[in-house]
Amino acid sequence: MQAANDSLEGFLYPKTYSFTDSPTADTVIRAMLDQYQSDVANALDFDAARASIQATYGVEMTDYQFLTLASIIEREALTSEQRYKVSSVFYNRLQQGMPLQSDATMMYVTGGEVTAEDLKKQDPYNTYLNAGVTPTPICAPSLDSLKAALAPASTDYLYFFITQSEEYFSQTYDQHLQAIEENR
Repeated sequence: MQAANDSLEGFLYPKTYSFTDSPTADTVIRAMLDQYQSDVANALDFDAARASIQATYGVEMTDYQFLTLASIIEREALTSEQRYKVSSVFYNRLQQGMPLQSDATMMYVTGGEVTAEDLKKQDPYNTYLNAGVTPTPICAPSLDSLKAALAPASTDYLYFFITQSEEYFSQTYDQHLQAIEENR
């Protein structure tokens, strides 16, 4: 798997590292890339996941697209269980030709809050206007998010609304709007 646009985003594996003396940036980056190779690339079965996603959703995914989707899942979900359901929502949307509509991808662009005006701006990371996943990962995903991207929950959800204390997954847009209205 190779990085796109010379970005190591997603490949720098999040973990606590111990170094002796004063390591160089190259030493730190190499350690993080080696850890990614060990804990992700060599440990997860991307080929089996690709076949399963293709059979279930009719969606073709590259290893890099799995990594990218996992990064979006990482930023959208708060718990391990939510990650698998959010993954399912995204695959259900991809299957239907819907955009992912992830605020997290726009937060990557804006660096913070996302406004209604932001969602109208053309940008490769605007998953409201562009189909599919973003050109690169938006963060370094956890192992849980990677596993969720490779094996989503089996649901018919197309929408979700997650707060710090509540989660609402919906099959229809009307149900989604009602969940937002009742819980804001």
